[in-house]
Amino acid sequence: MERIERAIRRLTDACRAAGSPVSLLDGVQQALSQHVPADRWCAMTLDPATNLPTGGVHAQGLSAHRMPRLLELEFARGDVNTLSELARSRSPAATLSAATGGHIERSTRLRDVLLPDGIKHELRAVFRDPNGVWAAIVLMRGGDVGDFDATDTQLLAQASEPVARALRRLLLLAEANAPAHPDAPALVLLDGGPHPGIAHASATAAHWLEMIDDRGSASELPLALCSLALRARAEGSATVRLRIRTGRWLTAHAERVGGSSQVSVILQPSRPHEVAQVLSAAYGLTPREAEVARLVAAGCSNPEIAGLLFVSRYTVQDHLKHVFEKLAVGSRSELVARLFFDQYLPRTTAEPKLDANGWFRPESGRRNQSDTR
Repeated sequence: MERIERAIRRLTDACRAAGSPVSLLDGVQQALSQHVPADRWCAMTLDPATNLPTGGVHAQGLSAHRMPRLLELEFARGDVNTLSELARSRSPAATLSAATGGHIERSTRLRDVLLPDGIKHELRAVFRDPNGVWAAIVLMRGGDVGDFDATDTQLLAQASEPVARALRRLLLLAEANAPAHPDAPALVLLDGGPHPGIAHASATAAHWLEMIDDRGSASELPLALCSLALRARAEGSATVRLRIRTGRWLTAHAERVGGSSQVSVILQPSRPHEVAQVLSAAYGLTPREAEVARLVAAGCSNPEIAGLLFVSRYTVQDHLKHVFEKLAVGSRSELVARLFFDQYLPRTTAEPKLDANGWFRPESGRRNQSDTR
């Protein structure tokens, strides 16, 4: 349809002009607003590993005092058409009406959050490419106007991959140009209130919190960490990677403190082998399967892996089959997205030099002690 084609052209122009993920999300919404009007909106970047938010734009979204209940339903208790559900669905965009088969009253989010805030209609979309889900947008309308229609949904679905590709380009550029910084871990203790607040934070933790790009939150704690804390309260522990303002990534690991509602969060700059080890353990990879997965992520072909590990090509194929089954992926590109994500891709595009363990050799030729495994 001509309307969709015009909108995609505007979105493409907005993506080209963006200089950061937040400005990209702003530009996407501005381009969409001329074709899919909304009373309120919010958008967020997502961690491809967990589908948890890593930052975004919230100022034009729901009222701040509605956020605790929304986050609880989204990440702790579940509801209809959650971001995690949408990320796995056939279509990357859906209205609340379509997700409930026209029975929107089935949604606890509608009853507890949207209607009390003057919102009746909701359209959600995730921006994804074959490597994973990178961002999402939520458009909202009040009850005094009509619902989003099938054309609106189709427009956002067609915009999904172009926006995802643009966002990934920005992340890759930021990673390539980001300055190095010390690997300084930090601890944050969150209180047991319904909306997690900071009970204690070290000086280093305060620095990392300030660097998280999560604009529009009225709380002292970024919404990304609120979501993480609620997940940890429900499941005992949770981990997410957060993109910070310098373009680097931060790993946040949250755990429930004993039997209380308090949550401790360890913040530390993400390092490739740490993420690989955590995910390898989580999915039950054997040591040799983990080696194969690391080499695949490094861009090595099956014959190259066979030569590095001194095994046959058939053995490599067998290991790779087991890796695919355990991680529920169907291709090498999906494996890369699941295990190592976008901040490692700049290192894999130019025939990376590998060490004896199949990991990236430091450019200086000397391994930092903190990077040993």
